[in-house]
Amino acid sequence: MDTTRHPLQVRAIHRLLHHMPVSAALTKAAPFFRVRHLRTSLPDALHALGEANTAGNAFLLAGDGTFHLLDGPDPELLSRTVRQDRPETWRTLDAAILHETLLPHVWEIPDTSRDIAYVHDTEEAVRQAELHRATAVIMHPVREELVRTLARQGVMMPRKTTSFGPKPASGLLLRSLEADLSGL
Repeated sequence: MDTTRHPLQVRAIHRLLHHMPVSAALTKAAPFFRVRHLRTSLPDALHALGEANTAGNAFLLAGDGTFHLLDGPDPELLSRTVRQDRPETWRTLDAAILHETLLPHVWEIPDTSRDIAYVHDTEEAVRQAELHRATAVIMHPVREELVRTLARQGVMMPRKTTSFGPKPASGLLLRSLEADLSGL
């Protein structure tokens, strides 16, 4: 694959919380995160998520026809719940905060396929959440340099943190152009 014409892209993988309506997710998160209701389009909500993410951890919740921005997590909660045996770069990743703090301690959701689905497409995550009265947790993509930094340190990213692209086409078959004449 020509990486000059098709450079590496790091995309986010979103979560779909099957058994958690948005109202319940917001109620449980409100004591620990700043919650802002965004009555806007998905592109504008994603822009707000990107801006909030530059200042720290941020998540966009969807599923009730609007969008809700969670940011500004309680530092004391994070210090109690996020693993201390990882570098600071890892401990401040959105996926680490989600899987170390939000899911187990705030929302009390087990990390099982029965409770959480992983969705690569943002619009599909929102659509599925609205269709099933669930909560889509829209993630902001991790910066490529953070992935490289942690890889150089030998530290694995939290599960389902990144989706790399472009992907090679599936079903591609390679065959030698030299004829196998030994059987003739």
